[in-house]
Amino acid sequence: MIFRIFLFSSFAFLFELSAQVPISPSEVIPNADSDVGDQNTTIAIAPPPARSSEEKTIERAQEGLKSAEVGSRVGAAKLLGKYRSIKTSILLISALDDESALVRRAAMVSIAEHASNGFPVYDKALAEKIYSKLGDPDVEVRREVSTMIPRIISPMRRSGMELIEINGRKVYRSVSSAMRPDLYKMTQDAFLDKDAIVRQNVLKYHTYLNVSLPLLSLDKLLSDSDLGVLLTALDRISSSASQPRIVNRVKALSKHANKGIRLKVVAVARNANSYHSDYRGILREMTKDSDPEVLSMAAVELARFGERVPGKVVEQIKNFLLGVNGLSTQVTTILYTVSSLGVDGAEIYKALTEHSSSQIRAIAWQRFINLSGGWRDSSVWLPATKDPDPKVRKVVLNGLRGQSNNLSEKQLGVLVESGFSDVRIFAAQSLLDATQSTVESLGFDLLIDEDTIVRSTTIRAMSARRVPGWLTIMKRSLLDTDYVIQRSAMDGLLGDRKEGVPVLIDYISKNPQSRISNLAKIELSKIGVQP
Repeated sequence: MIFRIFLFSSFAFLFELSAQVPISPSEVIPNADSDVGDQNTTIAIAPPPARSSEEKTIERAQEGLKSAEVGSRVGAAKLLGKYRSIKTSILLISALDDESALVRRAAMVSIAEHASNGFPVYDKALAEKIYSKLGDPDVEVRREVSTMIPRIISPMRRSGMELIEINGRKVYRSVSSAMRPDLYKMTQDAFLDKDAIVRQNVLKYHTYLNVSLPLLSLDKLLSDSDLGVLLTALDRISSSASQPRIVNRVKALSKHANKGIRLKVVAVARNANSYHSDYRGILREMTKDSDPEVLSMAAVELARFGERVPGKVVEQIKNFLLGVNGLSTQVTTILYTVSSLGVDGAEIYKALTEHSSSQIRAIAWQRFINLSGGWRDSSVWLPATKDPDPKVRKVVLNGLRGQSNNLSEKQLGVLVESGFSDVRIFAAQSLLDATQSTVESLGFDLLIDEDTIVRSTTIRAMSARRVPGWLTIMKRSLLDTDYVIQRSAMDGLLGDRKEGVPVLIDYISKNPQSRISNLAKIELSKIGVQP
């Protein structure tokens, strides 16, 4: 009853409230507390603002580009960057000739924004117009253009046909893919631009533009004060690596104060060795570098050329690798290239098998065993099976499989007594190549191992070897509660149709409900035997 009264009251309130709501924005609502002659109160509801269409927005921005105020033109150029179309691209490119550097900057940033969002300029003439601003007086415009080079290379290098009119006749002529001479000259001048970012970007991309790097420009760039430009210039010396002035520049950089530059010189000297013999001399001098990483890089590169590295330098390489905390790009390069030192490299790898980094130990064990021929000598690789890191043991054991044969009972006994299951699995696999007496002596220890994989691997090895009493072992294994053990025994029995299959059939008849019995029936039917 109370609920009905409340519901009725609510409806009455809503009805009364709706009666007070004005029908139109201009309707006059009298004040209830005032007399009839008092001034009426008018409540006007403003209509929502009309949304401007994209076309109108672009038109207003187009008018803004014609404004006498620089701020209006800058705002219009920025706004056009949000709308990607051919029309907006043309408007922005036309703004690149604005007298104000601020407007040109805004227009170039908006063009770059178009390209970044999947709307680059494809017309060759428009792309050339953008690229021509590589010679703009404003450094920010030049930086933006140099950054955009990868996005405008394709239309600039495009060849094709164009329709022209000669004496009233329309004819087609081919359009070359070569860069315009004025743009070509502008690019070569940009190699020595006042701004380091522009210089570096042009150095990076000039080969894509098919613009050659003049020898004099390269010579100056190899003495540049900016490290980024120096590193990029060193990557570009291949075309002039045989020139004596370039060799001298690289030689001077081999003593640069910055370690990164010296490391780059090592790589450059290695690659340019075929152009000039002095590059090998640069590497020899760098084996005396004060930084052990630079010294090590230079030494291993010399060793790759077949040169013998002095023992003192070898010792420094070993000490450097023992002192690193883990693998980096440079350390990885040095670590793998140490093998080029031959016998000396094997000694370095042997020392690194005790490194604190498991990654370095894994590589060191693998390389040491390879260089010393240790796959056939258990005294070399047995210590690796005691490494606490499973990844290290995995690398070594994977290399041993198929390499180490006919392990003695003593050697195999060390593996059987290991505290690591992966090592004991390897011991069980080694039973396939061990002597009969070794299998009989150590096989039982592996059969009662706590690890299922060790036991199943041992069962498979014994069934393959047909050791005395193997049928009894298979019978007992079929009664095991572990399905993996049962499966191993079943596979072993299936391999011997004379003695093994009858034992399996007997087990099926006595244990028809066993899970392995169902699988055994299927496998027997595949070989034409009905249990």
